Amino acid sequence: MHVIIGALMILGTFGLAMEHMSQDFDGFINYYALILLLGVPLGGVVLTYRFTTLWDAIKAFFRAVFGSPTAERERLAKNLLAFGREIRRDKALLASKILDDEKDPVFKILGRQVLQKSDADEIESDALVLGRRELSAYRTGERVFGTLGDLAPAMGMIGTVIGLIQLLANMRDFEKLGPGMAIALLTTFYGLILAHLVYLPLSRLIADYGARRAENLGLVADGMLKIARRRPLHELSDVVGAQVDLGASAQGST
Repeated sequence: MHVIIGALMILGTFGLAMEHMSQDFDGFINYYALILLLGVPLGGVVLTYRFTTLWDAIKAFFRAVFGSPTAERERLAKNLLAFGREIRRDKALLASKILDDEKDPVFKILGRQVLQKSDADEIESDALVLGRRELSAYRTGERVFGTLGDLAPAMGMIGTVIGLIQLLANMRDFEKLGPGMAIALLTTFYGLILAHLVYLPLSRLIADYGARRAENLGLVADGMLKIARRRPLHELSDVVGAQVDLGASAQGST
């Protein structure tokens, strides 16, 4: 289905762009070039990727733009220490409340396993599976926006070739040679702008966010393994890079 929809988007965009093609140069805003460069690359990614893959890319985009890995890491570190302290005190209800308040899904799942006293090796194995599943969306987003970054300049060149063909078909009107050439080159200009100032920077942004999210997932996994193995809280503190009230820790371990 996505192949058919993508192909229809590309054909419809070409048809709409040709209706707005003109030999009159009115500045850098040209509807022919805009329609071609916005519609065809989007149709190309719909043609290439399944809708579930595109949905993962959209979710990764919003997380990368609006998320804060630093604030997330601070929150996870704080909740790991609090969770570990309550586990050491055998306060299962308080530990469960910390899990309920935490919005990170991996933290919740691994924390539930710790509460159920699952084997540490099982927790580690599940952490790897959950981490791969979580990070796949960011790799998908990076790939999809990278594809847009590849398609935009390529489509710009195709638009330029179409414009040159139209120009050569009207060589008898020499007054329109200059404006026609300018309009033809605008599609290449738009393609380069979209690729290098929009799509490729977004691809790198998603990749960077994914890398930092991987670090945070590693923090959760390491912290939960320390807790599951009943390691002292100062070791958990070393893992999360935060300070623990050693007096409270000693009290909780007695």
